[in-house]
Amino acid sequence: MNRRRFLTAVGAGAAGLVAGCSAEPTDDGSTETGSGSTDTPDTGGTATEADGTATAEGTVTGTASGGTPLLRVGTYPSFVDAPSSSPGPWLKERFEAEFDAELQWFAPESSMDYFLQRRQQGVSIDTDLFLGLAPENLVKADRAVGEGESMFTSVDTADLSNADAVVGDYRFDPQDRAIPVGASYISLVYNQNALDERGAAAPETFDDLASAPYENGLLVPNPQNSETGLEFMFWTIDQFGEDGYLDYWSDLMNNGTRVLQDWGTAYDAYSNDEAPMVVSFSTDQVYADRYDQDMARHQVGFLNNSGYAYLEGAAPFTGTDQMGLATEFIDFVLQPAVQAEIAQRNVALPAVDNAELPSDYYDLVYEPEEIVSFGYDELMGNVEPWLSDWSRQIATQ
Repeated sequence: MNRRRFLTAVGAGAAGLVAGCSAEPTDDGSTETGSGSTDTPDTGGTATEADGTATAEGTVTGTASGGTPLLRVGTYPSFVDAPSSSPGPWLKERFEAEFDAELQWFAPESSMDYFLQRRQQGVSIDTDLFLGLAPENLVKADRAVGEGESMFTSVDTADLSNADAVVGDYRFDPQDRAIPVGASYISLVYNQNALDERGAAAPETFDDLASAPYENGLLVPNPQNSETGLEFMFWTIDQFGEDGYLDYWSDLMNNGTRVLQDWGTAYDAYSNDEAPMVVSFSTDQVYADRYDQDMARHQVGFLNNSGYAYLEGAAPFTGTDQMGLATEFIDFVLQPAVQAEIAQRNVALPAVDNAELPSDYYDLVYEPEEIVSFGYDELMGNVEPWLSDWSRQIATQ
């Protein structure tokens, strides 16, 4: 999960914080961090250290010092861009301390779309694996490269010592190319104070959101630009079916729901009291607690007792000459202690069921009674028509 920011008042000023379980790579490949980006994905990128140099196109060149094996890992920017809190710098230090290897991060602004563009252009990817791959990213890549081809290669899970502890509901690739390494849940975040002023209780169902007490009350990231919004759309498809989800969205829009550019824009508007509810993540209270925020403004709600699983995987690129080291890296990332640290730094949940987190962390992280998530087979061939239908009927309202 790459991404969560909310605005917090510090004294008389306001500070923008990057919070969140991932950098929110969007469906078009741009990455939502901070206020988000929905521009055409650029081909540039940001390389982090490890004796690498970013070329004008954003690729990373260079070799590890002294002939030490070099593992080049692509990811989203917020996984690496805050040295004091992002998981990337910590993970690099720990991995290099345990293995005779150097880890080099590469985080292009357009995230996974950067690598897909290079593949389609016939240009070398120059990266060994990608960390932060969402199910819809995998489906998009497979559809783009064509039948019988893949940007990613399968991992032998027999070589992953903690593979059996991966939460079953988080597995999304039947070919084991993408191994789950983190999760969160799409949920509502709402301001109980603002709802109290309306005389409205906390919403409990999808139908509640389209009813009079919540008129003009909901902010939603645009599914065309945001994985958060896209997965909220998936959640409504699960609830109402392919034949009913557009009618539900029409009901939302008729009730004054606002669809904003991306997750960052929607959360900013929520933080500025433009509406009492926003589609966000069930880990919201972790950051609110760290910065001593009013928890009444950071209530988490699931609809119909369910939540849509936001999943991230690590997947080796086809053609890597470091497959063994890439597998060792994924094995390392899945270790319980590493999973616990990544989850806390990324404001997320571990992908394994044997990671031990502080008890007060779970006091702030909410999980639904029912996990909703479309797997690879359900998404393949459906994402584009679902989104196209939504765009024609809803985006124009």
